[in-house]
Amino acid sequence: MELLGRSLYQRGLTVQGINYPGHDRPVSKMPASTWEQWYAHVLDTYLSLRQRYRQVTVVGFSTGCLLGLHLATTYPVQQLVLLSPYLAIKHQWYYLFRPEAYLFSLGQLIEDVPRFHLPIRDRSMQAAAEQVIFYKTFNLKAVRSTSQLIQKVKSALPQVQTPTLIIQPRRDSVVEPWGAVFIQENLGSAVKSLSWLEQSDHIIPLDLERESVFEQVGTFLEIASN
Repeated sequence: MELLGRSLYQRGLTVQGINYPGHDRPVSKMPASTWEQWYAHVLDTYLSLRQRYRQVTVVGFSTGCLLGLHLATTYPVQQLVLLSPYLAIKHQWYYLFRPEAYLFSLGQLIEDVPRFHLPIRDRSMQAAAEQVIFYKTFNLKAVRSTSQLIQKVKSALPQVQTPTLIIQPRRDSVVEPWGAVFIQENLGSAVKSLSWLEQSDHIIPLDLERESVFEQVGTFLEIASN
């Protein structure tokens, strides 16, 4: 998210990025953590920003989209930007069952699974990201906790009145692209749009169409704040 943050800062916006508990230590194995811990940190950051700024916008990526939506059900958020929102793990034809079925069965016996590669189709950017990322695994307890948050967020979508931009790659290999459609169709906001990317994989702020992502997000925030 750093490159996106820099782009927004160059447009004159104040930007703050955060790391969730369990995702903020330079260790090779992702520690166990829960969505409640992540959300508590998001809420603390939001409340701190509200003391200094009249308007606070939330830009979330993947699981961060869920946390932003959950925040917007209770607190006034000026705008929401959802990048590759996570509502379901991508189901490949050779899995037999949906990934969530394994997560809550065999996954209960396994602590974590390896991360084989970063889902970025821009090979130069993928190589650069691989050099600095420190997690080589996914903690399955954390993934199961995310599934609990998904159910909360899905049922509360009609309550969200915040103007929202959703950007989703069609070729996402990590999450199901239909999740973006579900959010758009069920969101309570009268101002909402869904933009599709044709070339990128899941990590769209670093992938082939990142400049388009930066431009769309920046333009949306400028228009929505006027």
